[in-house]
Amino acid sequence: MSRSRLVVLFAFAYSALLFALLAPLAALWPTLGWRNRLSLLAGHLAARACLALAGIKVVLASGREHLAQRPAVFLFNHTNTLDFFVNGILARPGWLVFGKRENAWLPFIGWGWAMGGHPLIARGDRGHWAGVLARVEDLLRRGWCTIIAPEGTRNRDGQVGEFKKGAFHLALAAGVPLVPIVIRGAAPLFDATGPLPGTIVVDVLPPVPTAGWAPDRLDEHVAAVRGLYLAALGDPAAHLGPAAGQG
Repeated sequence: MSRSRLVVLFAFAYSALLFALLAPLAALWPTLGWRNRLSLLAGHLAARACLALAGIKVVLASGREHLAQRPAVFLFNHTNTLDFFVNGILARPGWLVFGKRENAWLPFIGWGWAMGGHPLIARGDRGHWAGVLARVEDLLRRGWCTIIAPEGTRNRDGQVGEFKKGAFHLALAAGVPLVPIVIRGAAPLFDATGPLPGTIVVDVLPPVPTAGWAPDRLDEHVAAVRGLYLAALGDPAAHLGPAAGQG
């Protein structure tokens, strides 16, 4: 049996075990904070075990202290499935992890995601999207965090795609900073057969304050934050313009 297939089977079995152990605990005290903490614990344990089995090492090279920022909207560049395992390692209690609504139907992993109160969106349904954003905005105002891929989809070649504005509207409306998480090295470690051994390097950049941002200049702010990613990843197209935190 190939290593990749073994990782997939282990992930399914281990997720089933974690769900069987933690779901009853969530039912005993079904507050959002408790359910969120249990779901993130399960995600953390599963991510570490699966990446270790796949021979993938995650190195947090810089910015560990920025993970403690609360409240905040955390961003990450989205390359492939491995990003979610990286996020599982990084996520702290009180983080809400965005995903697609259909993920809630995935056995064990998806059930735990939904149980944890994480925002699951229906693509193409603007009304549903607006309702989810309103709920998350309220939680951000109450001290929660969220993590979202501003590109909105995977860029399997490892390049930085165009950023959508949803995360930026959310941070601006809630009055919280953005914290860019830069993931390097994930692209070549996942192919049609599954995960491959190697090292993923993570840098957490300093928070970008949104206080003073002008809504009519949001495109400039989005471009500036995207420029931080381009610069961090060594892209020659990096264009920082004015400082990302300036209004």
